[in-house]
Amino acid sequence: MQLPAPAYREYDFILAGGGMAGLSFAYYLSQSNLSSRRVLIIDRGIRNEQTFCYWNSDSGEFDFLAEKSWDSLYFHSARPSSLKIAIEPYSYRKINGNAWYTFIEAELGKYPNIHFLAAEIESITYQGLGSSVQTSAGDYYAIEKIIDSFSPFPCENNNPQHLKQHFLGWVVECNFNNFETDAAHLFDFRVAFGNECEFMYVLPTSPRKALFEYTFFSSTLREPDYYRDKIKSYLFAYYGLTDDDYLLKEEESGVIPMRNNPNKPENLYQKHLKIGTSGGFVKSTTGYSFYRTQKFCKDLVAGLEKGPSTSLVIPVNPWKIWLDEVFLQVLIDQKIAGSKVFESLFYNNKPALLLKFLQEETDWKEDLRLMWSVPTFPFVRAALKTIYRSIIN
Repeated sequence: MQLPAPAYREYDFILAGGGMAGLSFAYYLSQSNLSSRRVLIIDRGIRNEQTFCYWNSDSGEFDFLAEKSWDSLYFHSARPSSLKIAIEPYSYRKINGNAWYTFIEAELGKYPNIHFLAAEIESITYQGLGSSVQTSAGDYYAIEKIIDSFSPFPCENNNPQHLKQHFLGWVVECNFNNFETDAAHLFDFRVAFGNECEFMYVLPTSPRKALFEYTFFSSTLREPDYYRDKIKSYLFAYYGLTDDDYLLKEEESGVIPMRNNPNKPENLYQKHLKIGTSGGFVKSTTGYSFYRTQKFCKDLVAGLEKGPSTSLVIPVNPWKIWLDEVFLQVLIDQKIAGSKVFESLFYNNKPALLLKFLQEETDWKEDLRLMWSVPTFPFVRAALKTIYRSIIN
């Protein structure tokens, strides 16, 4: 990262982690009336290939960076026909991670008070009236806040009750025109044959180039070659492509926790604030985080501008949290195939309402309408499980 090295041991804000969430916070801080504060970003400085996707109805802060946007989406199920759905007033957007990081780092480089340290973070502790970060390059003290996107989120890869979104994606470039670019393929469940929720996700950015991502919403991870073989089979089955017909341009993979944050809600008065995945910014039922991270970071900075308060970093809505818990329990129980759950949602509801629901922007009446559109027995069973669990806890 092309930012100045640390010049002090004491900063107003220390960002423990310089990924998408940490740099989003730093960007909004630089645009606020706190822009003169001393800021230190600490990160290993190692990045994997990333893609940021989101949908919005209004203009977003980073829409101009989108490599491609779509006003229609495909939904493929085991039914004989596939759905091509218009999603107005929303647009679905894809931002290349490198483009986003390049822009953000250039913007932060305009502020000489923002510094960067490439180091391993060892621990975060309270010290006097502030807090400090212990690193492989020494200790640094935060007068106001430590903004932490480094600490692990409580999700265990080997725990069958901890659902994960795990995936591996390829960006491929064909030797000839082969992709229709007018719609993104949000879910392709034609690859799903069991009760685990598995699907292909396809973003065609040009007639020759597309992202293919094999994805699971499940508790059991696979070896990398398993996903690669699935992508190869899909390219041949649905596009007639063999290894000689395309170039593999990029590969990305990841494991994203799909569970509600069990930690106590944080308020702006605290010295140590968790953001990003660490702070529960990922939408538990979808794995999407970019849109939420921008919203939460912008709101967080706006709150800090006003001074210490007991306002929460993330607003707590028990009703929405419970709906997520029920949905996740259905996927964990596997009493019904995950593909059937999404099929009922997409075939029985207007696309705009469904996307609005996934952004947590629906009211309770709209939520009830969506709840009535899904298979009754597995959801009632899951709801009773979550209620019983909350009673005994």
